[in-house]
Amino acid sequence: MTAKISFLPNAATANRVQSGVPVRSVAIVDDEECVCRAFARLLRAYSFHPQTYRSATEFLQALDTGVPDCLILDVHLGDMNGFDFLRRLTGGGLHIPTIVVTARDEPAVQRDFASCSATALLLKPVGGDVLLKAIETAIGTSGSRDAECRHL
Repeated sequence: MTAKISFLPNAATANRVQSGVPVRSVAIVDDEECVCRAFARLLRAYSFHPQTYRSATEFLQALDTGVPDCLILDVHLGDMNGFDFLRRLTGGGLHIPTIVVTARDEPAVQRDFASCSATALLLKPVGGDVLLKAIETAIGTSGSRDAECRHL
């Protein structure tokens, strides 16, 4: 059974400011708790506001509170394929700068990445510096594509 995606008509990035500096929100959607925890810890250390979700469905349910500045999305989620989920988001009119992460360096993953709107594809394990650069690029360019697959 597929869930229908409906977005808030005025869904927008939540404006967060801390000590006069904008706080950039990053959603992490990965079914592995240890990955969510590690990415969130890294992002907090660099003044990002991370929110973790263990499934695409859980992330969708949280969209009524605001849209993140960036999305880190695993390819192989328990409830659906990350690329299919990203296509559903963009098909529904929601364009979030997205970094796709995967542990599988396969031709099918490369092909799916080439046909989606993600800004970067990173292979696990992902190094902190590479992830931070990908986030800055994604947020800074609001979706410009960095089509290169990064081997880490």
